[in-house]
Amino acid sequence: MKRMQLKTWLIFILMNILIFPCWDCQKAEETKEATTSWLYHQPEQVNDGWETASLGSVGLDSSRLTSLMNNLYNTEDHLIHGIIIIKNNRLVFEEYFNGLTHPTWGETPVTFNRNRMHVLSSVAKSITATLVGIAIEEGFISSVNAKVFDFYPELADLNIGQKPLRHLLTMSSGLGWDERSFPLTDPRNDLTRFISIALNSNDDLARFILDMEMTESPGEVFNYSGGNYNLLGDIIQRSSGIRMDEFANDYLFEPLGVQETWWWLIRPDFVYASGDLALRLRDLAKVGQLFLQNGVWNGEQIIPEEWVGYSYGWWPSVESYGEGAFAASGWGGQTLAILPEHDMVIVITGGYYWDEIINQYILPSIQ
Repeated sequence: MKRMQLKTWLIFILMNILIFPCWDCQKAEETKEATTSWLYHQPEQVNDGWETASLGSVGLDSSRLTSLMNNLYNTEDHLIHGIIIIKNNRLVFEEYFNGLTHPTWGETPVTFNRNRMHVLSSVAKSITATLVGIAIEEGFISSVNAKVFDFYPELADLNIGQKPLRHLLTMSSGLGWDERSFPLTDPRNDLTRFISIALNSNDDLARFILDMEMTESPGEVFNYSGGNYNLLGDIIQRSSGIRMDEFANDYLFEPLGVQETWWWLIRPDFVYASGDLALRLRDLAKVGQLFLQNGVWNGEQIIPEEWVGYSYGWWPSVESYGEGAFAASGWGGQTLAILPEHDMVIVITGGYYWDEIINQYILPSIQ
């Protein structure tokens, strides 16, 4: 099977076929490769907060996943790194593959497994948006209407208009940040420029972002911007007095029982909040389950309930995955899909860093 066909089929299988367990099983059997022998096994029960169960016990048909896995094992260059399925608050499917680590970690060969963290690229934006909601609930930030320049009094000379925080969350700040016209390997890409300045100078990173030309009226035009989300991470830190990665651990991950996380510190005091968070797949799935449970985990309200229904930092996916569905997506094929209608969380990680699977396949499917 050609790589492009397989990538499209994988997303279709996991996001659509699994929720309809009454398909003709014989047709699924006919798609199996004759040379394969993959057999389904219930995920291993370990002391990580997840209860595991079989696919059949939650109404999912293993024959279609068997067909999927046989095709993956017979496609050497499929670039899928891991797949997890949570159904009815139970971990029912978990598989990993060999691959290359994220470019931030050098693209070195690795065997992925449940104990290895995976860099999640822009899935981190959805986590950062979640942390903003927590910071508001904890009283560190007044509301989404708080003014951005209130957090940067030293940049008052740039204040050509009060921008509310919600415009950063919705990527509608009006700032002329451009990370789509040129590839990441091109120094004209604003995200590449931002990282280069962070690593090679002492320039003020917030000033670099906020000093950009206003190309649109705030709140009116969506413009995909890692700059907006790096400002949000910095604002969480400025308002709470806690570095953003430590804030995330204290208020989100530790309550979920997540014992290990990794964020890229592009400076000792500046977390790269728009990307390059790394988690184990089982731990990322906990974030999805937390949203399914209206922000409650083990009886504790981790995320304010009113924030769970917001779309800040998440891609709405109702047309693709059912009523109320939304997803976090990241470069390379990283996906956290939350399907309330089907009480399901799906995690996919991959290494499509230079194949643009997100832009060509996943994002168009959820729009």
